[in-house]
Amino acid sequence: MITSSKNEYIKQLKKLKQEKDVLCLDSPKLIDEAIKSKLEILCLLKTDKISRQYTNNDIIVASNVLNSFSNTKTSQQVVALIKLKKQALRPPNSNFLVLDTIQDPGNVGTLIRSAVGANFLDIYLINCASVSLDKTIRSTMGAIFKCNVFEVDNTFVETLKNWNKNLYITDMNGKNLYQNIFKEPIGLVIGNEGHGVSSEIKNISTGSISLPMQNNLESLNAGVSGSIIMYHLAYVNGGKNVRS
Repeated sequence: MITSSKNEYIKQLKKLKQEKDVLCLDSPKLIDEAIKSKLEILCLLKTDKISRQYTNNDIIVASNVLNSFSNTKTSQQVVALIKLKKQALRPPNSNFLVLDTIQDPGNVGTLIRSAVGANFLDIYLINCASVSLDKTIRSTMGAIFKCNVFEVDNTFVETLKNWNKNLYITDMNGKNLYQNIFKEPIGLVIGNEGHGVSSEIKNISTGSISLPMQNNLESLNAGVSGSIIMYHLAYVNGGKNVRS
C-alpha cells in the first residue's frame, strides 16, 4: 500500500493527470463506461475497501493519497487515469453541436450528455472549459465516451464556413423553435454564458433559433436551453420529424 502523497510514483501520476488528453475518473460508473468504450487505463488507484479487481495492476493506496486525486467531498474509494482517444478534426456526419467559449465545465458536461441523448454525436468546443476537467467529466455521466469531441480554437470558424452546413445559433430574436421546421442535418451553436455567440459565427450562420419565454424571463441557462433545443430538433422538429 502507498501511504504518502509525496511518493515519487504518485508525484509522477499527478503530473500525468495534468495532461490534456488524460482524464481522471473518480467514480465506478465513469470507470465502467471507459472500460466499455475500450479506452486505455493508464493506472487505477483504490483503497483496500474496494475488493473488485479492475485491471491486472490495481494499486492500493491510503485514503489520503486517493483523495489528493479527486475533488469530490465524498470519495468512492477508486480513481482511474484514462487516456482519451485523439481524433483528427473532421466534418460531422449528421446533426452536430458547436459550443462557443462556454466557460462553465458543468454546462459543457451537461450539453455533451444531452447531445449524446439527442444523437448530436459530433461536438466541437471552441475555446471552452476543457473536457479533461473533473467537473466536466462528472457532468457528462459517461456520455463523453459515446461521442466525438473536438477541442478547437477560433480558426475553426473558417473551417466551419468551408463545410457549408446548416448552422443555427441560439438568439432571443431568432425563429421560434416550436413554430418552425428546421432542415436537417443541422448544426446548433450555443454561445458564451455572458456574451452569447461570437460575431464571427453569427456572420456564417444559416439563421437563429429562439425559445419562447414567459413572465419577462430573458433567457435560460446555456445547458438547459441547449438541451431543450437539441431534443426538439431530434424528436419533434415541428411535428414533421418524429422518431421513436
